[in-house]
Amino acid sequence: MDKKLIVLDLDGTTLRDDQTISQTTKQTLQRARNAGHEVMIATGRPYRLSNLFYDELTLTTPIVNFNGAVYHHPKMPDFADRYHHSIDLNIVHELLDFTSHLPLRNIAAEVEDFVFIREENESVPASMHLGLENVKIGDIRQNVNIDPTSVLLFGQDEQLVLIRKYLDKQLSSKLSYTTWGAAWPAIEIIKHGINKAVGVKAAAKSLGFDRKDIIAFGDELNDLEMLEFAGTGVAMGNGNEQVKNIANTTTLSNEDDGIAIYLQENLGV
Repeated sequence: MDKKLIVLDLDGTTLRDDQTISQTTKQTLQRARNAGHEVMIATGRPYRLSNLFYDELTLTTPIVNFNGAVYHHPKMPDFADRYHHSIDLNIVHELLDFTSHLPLRNIAAEVEDFVFIREENESVPASMHLGLENVKIGDIRQNVNIDPTSVLLFGQDEQLVLIRKYLDKQLSSKLSYTTWGAAWPAIEIIKHGINKAVGVKAAAKSLGFDRKDIIAFGDELNDLEMLEFAGTGVAMGNGNEQVKNIANTTTLSNEDDGIAIYLQENLGV
């Protein structure tokens, strides 16, 4: 059997709902690595919110963060294939001009693992700023003076609908975005044309894998391009219906060791 590059989304895929990785999943991934396959993470999270799981899985591969905007190697500071696709600051200012009349709950910008937040309140996940040294609170326009990796706009649904319409009409050739739901409704914006598939393609080149030998697991809309790009795109049983429709196959849910079951059945690990 050809060796595979196994690509893991984190939330709703590798992680159970309590934000932990099951022993079954960890052991199966380790057996896959022992058999010569490679395992890597591709997540929407910044590295500071994914390094715990990278270390828990004892990975030694590059990682894709910010939905493909950042590709780097945690074990190799001078990694030659590293990239960072940031948003032009002038476009960010256009966006801030448009949103200035909207009563948004908060605005945040991230420059890799540096965080800028307009105000410190419960409108953003505590994990974005608590306990971090590299956090600055205050006016985004004043504080952010280099091209950011991502911009997050937190608001009510009706405000976010207006922003999506504006992005689609005015900035669709410059920016890409994904939406957050549940406790923190938001729009997360990155550079146009960037998605997880961009990072996975770079990783496949770095690690010497053909596209056909990539197995990617995901559950949400930000995984679509990655699952389409992979030789085998595997949707989680708990995944979005659009994701299941484009995936090659669907496994069990993140609560039922879907990754482990698929790898055991298809790679014999």
